Amino acid sequence: MRRILLLVAVVTACGGGLEPEPICARTLVGLCGTVRFRGAVPANTENVFIAAYLMFPQTCTDLINNRRPVIPGSVPFTDSVAAYSVPLSPGTYEWVLAVWKKPGTLTLTPADTQYLRVAGYYRSPADSTQRGSVAVPSGAAAGDIDFVVNFDSLRPATDFVTCAP
Repeated sequence: MRRILLLVAVVTACGGGLEPEPICARTLVGLCGTVRFRGAVPANTENVFIAAYLMFPQTCTDLINNRRPVIPGSVPFTDSVAAYSVPLSPGTYEWVLAVWKKPGTLTLTPADTQYLRVAGYYRSPADSTQRGSVAVPSGAAAGDIDFVVNFDSLRPATDFVTCAP
């Protein structure tokens, strides 16, 4: 009986310390989920990050100026799957994507497209051939926004938007 009481006391004192860390922090307003990686990581990979757009960008200027967050974080890409979370303002985001970056300094101008490639994006659960939109509620996170990055199929921005020369 003492051992059971001791075990209960120890588990209670841990306060959930042995539970896995949730992907979506309780205080996060934004989105979170997992990214699964496929293909060989290019040798010149500097970063992989998650970006979101309230409206699907129409031009390279939109692609750079309307990206949220403006200065993105990084998603670890050394394993086959990684958890991510991105703080965002509440709203419905029409495009959520993973961006691959090669070495180079970003200037927050359309010239940045020379360093960036679309590596994968969130797809509609109802039709995986279409991009999916994500609603970020006020005061909470949109969770389970999972998608795949394919390093063997990195695509330039011009596959999605018009970029003037």
